[in-house]
Amino acid sequence: MTAKNTVTLLLVCAAVAAAIVLLAWARETALRRRPRLLAEILDLADALERDLLECRARLRELPALTAHLPPSESLSARATLAAEPQVQDALRDLLAHRLWLQDNARRATLAELGHARDALAATRASLELQLARLADVRADFEHARVTHGAPPPAR
Repeated sequence: MTAKNTVTLLLVCAAVAAAIVLLAWARETALRRRPRLLAEILDLADALERDLLECRARLRELPALTAHLPPSESLSARATLAAEPQVQDALRDLLAHRLWLQDNARRATLAELGHARDALAATRASLELQLARLADVRADFEHARVTHGAPPPAR
């Protein structure tokens, strides 16, 4: 064997070894990423559930706030209350999401898990805007109650 052949053989062996190390590193990175993604998804699902339950509770407070208001202002409260079935649907969807995760977490691709995480984050961000609007509505009704001299709601 010549020196040139030896160098070529060593370079090929080094390239194969580097490829094996690179593949092992990529696999290890993917294996660490899956549990992290699953933890993020579960944390987001828990936070979204808390937000949905808070939203439902706030919606249920509105009738007491509007009980002594003139009919025109009470009408907008009833319109706000019409949103409660949407909250219930969202809770049902969240349960379906959790069940999908339970059944598919091991075989779902990282892209699917990333999409699930992103969808939960987007839904939660949207709900946070709705909760802020609901707080504004509550403040408006409280102001109207005070303006009309209505008694505070019973707790």
